[in-house]
Amino acid sequence: MAAAYRVSASLLPLLESTQVFYLYTAFLELAQAGEIELSWDARSQVEEYTIVTEIERIADGARLRVCFDIHDRSYLFSAAELRASDVYFKRSHYPPDVAKLEPEARCKVSPFGPIFGPGNRRGMLSLLAGWVRYASQRPKRAKESLRHLSDYLRLPVTRDFERPPDHDLPPRVLLQTRLWMESEVTGAPFAPEINEERVGVVRALRKELGERFVGGAVPTPFAREKYPDVVCHWDTRRSAYLKTMQTCRVGIYTKGLHHAMAWKLGEYTAASMCIVASGFRHTLVEPFTAPRNYREYETPEQCVVHCVRLLENDEEARAMSRANHAYYLEHIRPAKQMRRWITQAFGSAGETVG
Repeated sequence: MAAAYRVSASLLPLLESTQVFYLYTAFLELAQAGEIELSWDARSQVEEYTIVTEIERIADGARLRVCFDIHDRSYLFSAAELRASDVYFKRSHYPPDVAKLEPEARCKVSPFGPIFGPGNRRGMLSLLAGWVRYASQRPKRAKESLRHLSDYLRLPVTRDFERPPDHDLPPRVLLQTRLWMESEVTGAPFAPEINEERVGVVRALRKELGERFVGGAVPTPFAREKYPDVVCHWDTRRSAYLKTMQTCRVGIYTKGLHHAMAWKLGEYTAASMCIVASGFRHTLVEPFTAPRNYREYETPEQCVVHCVRLLENDEEARAMSRANHAYYLEHIRPAKQMRRWITQAFGSAGETVG
């Protein structure tokens, strides 16, 4: 198929952050499908937590500057990109914070929903060519940036996360989580609140479900010292985690830093898992609703009750599994989402295009 758009994306964020993997995979998957012509902009500086793209619609030459803001914090925006961009997609989109912007900036902002962390090994040659240009401009960052790029290229690819809904649903519950030191967290919800929820849920599930629960806290030095009873005692690397997901029916979703949507939402839906969650504050592109897509809890005891229900009710679990798989395919799968964002960008920019 002939490409419909030419996309030039800033390469710098991929070489300096782990939070942007999903977006670069989405670009690469569209390019590999022949839907876009993709090039890398090796500019030496971009706003933190932003991916800047210049997109041309080939049919009529219309051009847009589109910014993707992947910051966890809903109240932080790039003032420079709000001025310079035609469309501004915000990962942590919270309407009360968007409403505080000036009208001219506010009308540019749209949500872009959940992300997770697939890589794309097929993009190695083009990414390495972009890295060479970047490294020539910033030689002191060459080694570290190459490490970031290498980490990305070693990640599981999109299909490694995916499991169809019509599979056996093993009666097990999964929560592999991280506990935070106070010095690592700035802004609400603060570390003690986040840790209290996660520790309480792990303890309750271990007590009530026994071997039907797989999970605990990643064994950081902080977790080992403060919460030794909830630490995982098995391989917590990503490759092992993905294999474990394939053996579980239910995934637990806990409150994230700054209320940001965690990668778990994308991972769980890709694997067609049932979800028990403490709720979602930020805007999703399309509604993700209870009880169709998840069961919502407020206490560890409620979490246990919902898990038992899904473990013991195959019909309800199968329906949720299918609903979440369908949601993933339509609203989270990387190439599908990037196609939607590009189309939406040209639609929402309206008469400003050109």
